[in-house]
Amino acid sequence: MESRRSFRLCSVLFLVMALMEISTATLSPAGINYEVVALVAIKTALHDPYNVLDNWDINSVDPCSWRMVTCSSDGYVSALGLPSQSLSGTLSSSIGNLTNLQSVLLQNNAISGPIPAAIGKLEKLHTLDLSNNTFSGEMPTSLGNLKNLNYLRLNNNSLTGPCPESLSKLNGLTLVDLSFNNLSGSLPKILARTFKVTGNPLICGPKASDNCSAVFPEPLSLPPNGQSDSGTNSHRVAIAFGASFVIFLLNSFPLGAL
Repeated sequence: MESRRSFRLCSVLFLVMALMEISTATLSPAGINYEVVALVAIKTALHDPYNVLDNWDINSVDPCSWRMVTCSSDGYVSALGLPSQSLSGTLSSSIGNLTNLQSVLLQNNAISGPIPAAIGKLEKLHTLDLSNNTFSGEMPTSLGNLKNLNYLRLNNNSLTGPCPESLSKLNGLTLVDLSFNNLSGSLPKILARTFKVTGNPLICGPKASDNCSAVFPEPLSLPPNGQSDSGTNSHRVAIAFGASFVIFLLNSFPLGAL
């Protein structure tokens, strides 16, 4: 009888600890979800005339339910999908704190200012589309840190200066589109199947190279409205089931009886 009571108590404690582990996976030592803080900083730096980000709440503990946010099966923010939302303002360097991001789609807005160097901290990133905005300044050399990057679209902005040599270190690139900016200087040898620099007068002038030929890539997309994938839903269901089971055990076997 004593062994059965011990087993039940251990089972309850194990489930409680498992749920705590899941719920605190993205909490800082101060008990704050660092992904929530980063996303709210991004929201604050943007002007959102149609309130598409109105449910991005600093008091929330789970950003996976937010519009335009997609999470992985283990509950981390893996994608931001905010194309064509009439956003302006700047892109906060806090985006570099979302270290599980795999996809960032901010194309067809009016976001200005520099591309933050902190974006180079996103080592899991495979898709970055900032095209058709008004980003200015030089491309950050930290883009060369994105070892998993496949698609890079920075076309139709106001970027200046040289294309960073660091991009030549990336071996997995499928598409690099830097067309219609104000880039200058020599071009590094970029190992991409498609590399576009058309529309940069200081590069593609009278002595235009083969790199200036026009190639039209297929568009990229996220799930509708950038909502969380089925893995995230399964994650939430698992938490709810576990919590219900703990409550059932506590009601069936009061701790005094254990």
